[in-house]
Amino acid sequence: MSVKEIINKWDPIEMLSYTPSDEYHSEITKVEDILRITKDCEAIADGIFTIFIEAFGEDVFKKTKQDCIKIADKIIST
Repeated sequence: MSVKEIINKWDPIEMLSYTPSDEYHSEITKVEDILRITKDCEAIADGIFTIFIEAFGEDVFKKTKQDCIKIADKIIST
């Protein structure tokens, strides 16, 4: 499963039902950039958390760091 498929399935902002399927494109690209540097689950999770907070803000992105760790683990396990 690709990073795009995992992030889209996760749908962290719960908006893919009413937005284009490439809504998370720039965030996915940034996560892929992190994967080129490290395969450390914690580092990837921190990156995912930061990327989505910066993109959507704390009021919209309600996922926890623990949620991001689960997604990071899925990403590195594929």
